[in-house]
This record gives sequence, structure tokens and C-alpha cells, in this order.
Amino acid sequence: MVKSVLLAQLSAEQSLMWHNALSSHHLEVWAASESEDLLKMLDQKLQSKQSLPQLIISDIGIRYGGGTSLLATELCKWCADHASELKVLLVNPRQTQIKEVEKRWAIRRGAIDLLPKISLENLNSAFSVAAQALAIEVKPEALNAAISNLKLQQYQPDKGAVKGKNIRQTATQELARKMAMIPLMVMASEPVNDTSNDLSPKSTKRQLALDSTISELNLSNTKVDLSQTGEFTRQIFKDDPLLPAIIVFEQDKYVGMLSRRRFLECLSRPYALELFTKRPLRVLYEQVPVETLELHGNTSIVMASQLALGRPNDEIYEPVIVRLDADTYSVLDVHDLLLEQSHIHELATKLLREQTQTTMFQTEKMASLGQIVAEVSHDIRNPVSAIYGNTECLLTYIEGVMKILRAYEKEYGTSSTIISEILEEVNWDFVRSDLPQVVKSIQSGSRYLRRLVDTLQSLSHMEDHANPEAISLIECVDSSLTILSGRIRNVQIVKNYIELPKINGYSDRIIQVFMNLISNALDALVDLKAHPDLIEQRNHLIPKDAPRTEHSNVQTDMEITWQPLIMITSAITEIDNRNWVSVKIADNGMGIPKEIQDRIFDNFFTTKGQGYGTGLGLAICHQIITQQHQGKIVLRSPYLNNNGDVTIGTEFEVLLPINYF
Repeated sequence: MVKSVLLAQLSAEQSLMWHNALSSHHLEVWAASESEDLLKMLDQKLQSKQSLPQLIISDIGIRYGGGTSLLATELCKWCADHASELKVLLVNPRQTQIKEVEKRWAIRRGAIDLLPKISLENLNSAFSVAAQALAIEVKPEALNAAISNLKLQQYQPDKGAVKGKNIRQTATQELARKMAMIPLMVMASEPVNDTSNDLSPKSTKRQLALDSTISELNLSNTKVDLSQTGEFTRQIFKDDPLLPAIIVFEQDKYVGMLSRRRFLECLSRPYALELFTKRPLRVLYEQVPVETLELHGNTSIVMASQLALGRPNDEIYEPVIVRLDADTYSVLDVHDLLLEQSHIHELATKLLREQTQTTMFQTEKMASLGQIVAEVSHDIRNPVSAIYGNTECLLTYIEGVMKILRAYEKEYGTSSTIISEILEEVNWDFVRSDLPQVVKSIQSGSRYLRRLVDTLQSLSHMEDHANPEAISLIECVDSSLTILSGRIRNVQIVKNYIELPKINGYSDRIIQVFMNLISNALDALVDLKAHPDLIEQRNHLIPKDAPRTEHSNVQTDMEITWQPLIMITSAITEIDNRNWVSVKIADNGMGIPKEIQDRIFDNFFTTKGQGYGTGLGLAICHQIITQQHQGKIVLRSPYLNNNGDVTIGTEFEVLLPINYF
């Protein structure tokens, strides 16, 4: 069961931090608006039997719709009286520290804890309190990734909102922010290498991709010990006019960086030449403000440019320290960083344009194909309906003729030599028994063809329905199987159906979802069957002592007995005190690797080769289920079969609320 958290009237900044941290652990997060009466909203949800959250994270001073203060005591009391399992975590956004007496006050009133103002520094500990209340395990990697993302967002400047920003700096930061957005949108795509439009002035052109890191850029690694004189350092900068900075060491131990700009500014002071040039560099270095941005060499150019431009005004043009390993440091000029960033922006724009064009061509092709299918299916439907309708009459006529012939045979017999020869010639006994079966076979085929045509016509309907209608998920699944019947002849289909209530929705879109899911399962099974080495690799993943079940090839199949299998299961389940209809589509293929499961519903993400997939199928399924039907679509790989055993393969579960509309 997916657990949910309600954020009650926190500030936008606080809500953003909580939302990122909670979402990183796949928790549902929703917020109450400032003008909403919180207790009234909870009462309405309780009376309408809607699911309540497991945790409320609330400002200690909540506001009614009328503007009067709602003390935390009332919220805690309501939870204790109406939903004892609902916990309240209070936050005081006006304090950076909470006294022990304040915390005891909150706990006595029913809250689980009282936290100070949430920041990126204490978000980790604050989330631990929420995780303990929700009885979930903290995933440090996911949480740290969310915090890093928040830090990155902090460095995106507001358009000149900070006082003292000059026009040039504001324009530079805004341009870099906009340039960085496009590569981040398509970073998950295949890296695009293009050397034809290299913006670098250097003669040797370097292949650059969207995910290129700063370790691939031109770095300088000139080192100077603090014991050297200022004149020695001055000569180094003089000999290399393009050197952005030197790396400062003391007895082979890294100390920091001294940029050309800082060094020259220091020497331009009165009496600075006499004071610093003949003395050790340490004297001058102690006079320079030391604020350096140090990044690992694996940092992407896109992120590095945003972090560099997000520094304070007097540091924005300072070089960046790049740490390649534990003891190796280099210097990156901000000018070179922004130059390569512009190149990446060009590559990203080109890739995005190609993806958009591909999507447009695919959409146009599917729209034209849909119109053709709709027209052809309409033309086929009329003769098919005529065939199906006439078979009923034909069966009636045949039965009447047979009745007349039986009467003739009974009345006059078959003593005539000519009649006997004709009966023997046409094999009358076989014709008499087989003729009704032939007509019934024609009737069955026309019935199947009519259902196929109806399904295609519904699926290819070009206009959206204005309102949802009552639909059966089982009928939608069967319609999908009918359309894909040509592909599933060599695949075993196991149906574990129970009767499901009808839901309100759009049948053509639900059919499209099941078609995509079943089609992906078929692709995975066909690919696995074509590679015996993968089947053997799959067998090694199966526990040797795995129990055999009715469908043993799901879990314990060996290389010889493995056969492609798709299991379709329907059920009614309860999630968050709400009834949902569930349809699971599972296969016994190789499964989906853990490292890409989080990206499986992203636009343009596909593991199929070029020309075999657009990366839009699952993204469209996710949109249809979650946005158009307010449902859920869940991926499990590996998954648990009907006996509760871990099964190698992939399972998609479609969940739709029964009482949504």
C-alpha cells in the first residue's frame, strides 16, 4: 500500500523541500491550500469514506478560511477522536532551534514531534522523523539525490530579484539557466556526438555529448608552493597570459587556489609590489578571500555551469577547482565552461528538435492509419454483419430442409436405385451431420470478425468522448488480445479472471493501455526465445530449491521446458481505505533491470533498438491511467506469483478506482 502525506499550509519553500524528500521514497504527497479549512476538509473526507493520509506535516499555526488561527491542539484532538492512526508532525518555520520545553508541549497535545524551520542542512534528520512515523526505511541514496536536486534549484537565480545585481550578471545567469534547461530535459536520451559545429576555437575538435563531464574540458594544473616568492608567481602568470589560476600547495599538500584576478587585484594595492613580491606567497595568499567552488571531475558540464553562475557576485567569474581523484586537482576557466555549455545547448536543441519531429511524424502516421482503419473497418462491418445475420436464417432453413428429407425418407424409403446411387455419391450421411457444423463455423468466424472490427473501430475513433462511460476492464483486455491474436499464437495466455464491477472511463484509451503492455510483454518473450544464451542465464537466477507450482515454468522452468507465458489476473483490492479494480499483466521473461526501472515511464526512454520503439508507449500508458482516469500503474520486476513465490519476469498492475467518477 502506497502511503500518503498531507502538507498543511507550509510555505512554498518548506513544501518544496518536504515534497522532494518524501517523493524520493515513492510516498504520495498532497497539500492543503492556505485558504482551506483543514478540519472541515478532513471531516468531508472521513464522511465520504475517502482515504486519509498516514501523516500530516503541519505549520504549528494553521489558518482557517476565515482568517482566525487554528491551534495545533485542535488538529491533534481531531486526529485522536476520529483517526487514531493518523499522526501529526508539527513544524515551527519561525525558529531554527526548538527548545525541549516546546517539544514537550507539542507531544502532550498529541503530536509526534515538533521540528524547527526545515533547511537543506537539517532535512535529512527531519525526514528521519517522518520516516519513523510512517514505519518506512530511509534510503540514503534516494534522499541525498533529492537534496542535491534542491541545492541545484537553489542556484537558479531569480531574474534580478536580489538587490545589487547588475544587468550584465542577471542576463548572464538567466541565459545560462535557460540554456541548461534543455539538456536536462533530454539528458536521459542517447548521447549525441557531433563535431561538425564545434564552437571551440582550438584546432583539435573534441567530441562532446549531453552528459559530458568537466573532466573532459581543458584544465590547467600549474602548482605553486606557498614558500615560493610573490615574484615567482607573478612571472608564472606573465609567461602564460591564458592561465586562469594556480593551485596552491604547502609541502605537497593541497591548500587551495589563487586566481589571476585575485592576484592582480592584490598587487594593484598601494605598496603591494614592495610588500608581496619579495616575500613568500603565503603572505599574499592570507590577504585574499578564499571562497572556491570545488567540483568532482564526474560533474556534468550542465550542472557545473549552473553551480558556477549561482555563486555570489564577486565570485561568479572565479575559476573552478576540479578534483579528479583524491590527490589530483586542476583548474577550469569559467569562460571555457560556458563555451562548452553553449555547445551542449546546441546539441540538446538539435536532439530535441529531432525527437519532436520523430514524434510528430509518428503521431501523423498513427492518425492517418487510425483514419484508414476506421474507414476500412466500417466498410468491412456491413458485409460481416450480413454474413453473421444470414447464418442464423441459413441454419433455420437447413433444419427445415433436413426435416422435409427425413419425412420423405420415412414415407417412401430409399429403395430407388437412382436415389441410392446419388446418396452414396454425395456421401449423404456425412453431409447431413456436417452441414450444420459448417454453418456454425461460418457463424463463429463472422462473430469473431465482427468483434475484431468493432474493437478496431472503437480504438481508431478520431474524436474524444465528451464524457466517460461504464466500461468493463475484462472486455478491454479481451479486445486487446483479439487485436493481437496474430502475435500470441505461440505464447501461452493464462487468464485468472474474477468478475469485476464496471468503472467509468474511456474504453478506447484503456484498450490502448492493455495493448501496449501486452505488446511489450510479447516483445520481451520473443527476444528471449530467440537467444538461448539468455534463457540459460535466466535459469541461473532461479533458486535451485524453488518449489514447483501448477505453472512451474513461471518460476522453475529449465532451458528445455521453458515456454513463453503471459498471465493476466483480475482482482478487487483495497488501498487507502478505498476499493480499486486491479488487472495484472505478467510475463516470464528476463525482467527489467533495477537501474532503469525508475525511468521506464519517461518520455523517449526505450531499451529497444532504433526503429523498434519510440519510447512513448509506457509514457502514454502512465498518462492515460494516472491523469485521465486517476488510477495507478505499478511496475514489479521480479514479482510475486499467485503462490507468493518470487518470479523472474515483469508484472504491470493497472489500478483504477471503482467510485472515481
